[in-house]
Amino acid sequence: MRLRVCLLGMLSAAAAWAQGGSNYSLFGIGDVRPAVGALYDGCASAGVVLVSEHGISTLNPALWSHVRSTRLQGGYRFNQQQIWGDAGRTAQNNGKVEGILGVFAIDTLRGWSAGFGLFPYSSVNAAVAVPVRAVLGSDTITGSYRVLASGGITVASVGVATTPIPRLAIGAAFRYYFGLFQSELQLIPDDSWSVPALQEQRDWLSGVGFALGLSSWLLEPLHIGVAVMPSVRLQTQRRFTHPFPHTGGDTTLEASQQWELPAAYAFGIGYRRNRWQFLGEYFRQELQWLSYRSDPRVQFRALQRWSFGVVRQPHLRGAHAWSERVGFAIGAGYQELYYRVSGVPIAEYFLSAGLSLPLEQLTLLEVACQSGIRGERRPGLLREWFTRFSFSVSLGEQWFQPGRRRSGQ
Repeated sequence: MRLRVCLLGMLSAAAAWAQGGSNYSLFGIGDVRPAVGALYDGCASAGVVLVSEHGISTLNPALWSHVRSTRLQGGYRFNQQQIWGDAGRTAQNNGKVEGILGVFAIDTLRGWSAGFGLFPYSSVNAAVAVPVRAVLGSDTITGSYRVLASGGITVASVGVATTPIPRLAIGAAFRYYFGLFQSELQLIPDDSWSVPALQEQRDWLSGVGFALGLSSWLLEPLHIGVAVMPSVRLQTQRRFTHPFPHTGGDTTLEASQQWELPAAYAFGIGYRRNRWQFLGEYFRQELQWLSYRSDPRVQFRALQRWSFGVVRQPHLRGAHAWSERVGFAIGAGYQELYYRVSGVPIAEYFLSAGLSLPLEQLTLLEVACQSGIRGERRPGLLREWFTRFSFSVSLGEQWFQPGRRRSGQ
């Protein structure tokens, strides 16, 4: 059977929640998001090593020690895709709120910061169709098997960061994972006399984990960042529903299971000169051990991500010309996605650019764009050309005033 793009206009109104666009997210836990926010999207960073006075990393909590004011951040991400498949080409799009992040810079002399967040860990948006054909005696039945999927994993996080010795910061964050994966499977025959079949599935999941991070500039101007997220045991409550509209009844089945979200780790090296930073980062998650939402044609493998970026940080404090208060970034990335489909490894390549625009002295509007290609244009597969637009507003205030300490304190 071959994957074919399912035009949005053909999808049932009952499943309007599935916007489509990232059709390979149908497998596993969907598209993994190491970093959230336009600052990181603009330089293709996973949030491992980028030192910023206003950035809030969701991957490496040790980077919170570099924040010098109380920050609150929110944003939105819009995705536009052009998709090529066996049935031709179509366009799909989707968008999601980026959650909310915050950091309190409690003691800037000792690097004490506390952070919290509610942000996406993974995202699912798929709308695909598979043609079907069955021969029953002298009759041949044709139709389509359509799959709509949405949802993902969200993380609620709270943690601290500090600088125990000069030029070395460490951080830790408690994480509560929760989410909903929902899918609708439709078997729609071409013959109007045949009865369509429908199956709905919803998975509610939850689990507890943590993240650890390190940020070192002992070899200044080189900067090193390390982040580790151990594996997490997730509890899932699944509900199958088989509606029968022609009889007016439904069949509902419920089941529960436990599965493991495999560990992830990341490493990055940066070179910092004045306001300029040059970054190289590597992210890996051991998703070859994933046992959730698989398919007979899919083999999971490790997720690996390499990225490189250049950032000019904006001046947030003091009297500076508007051009000096503007920051910008460029980057490039490559991901070996964590699945092979029909034996073909799926990967993506992308370029990125971003701007940080001042609204007030400690407040920024950040915009970013990533554009690239995912997948292969082969029989039974899809190639997706994507453009991702990120918008973030970073609010800042100086709640804790740094001061010189008396001796003995």
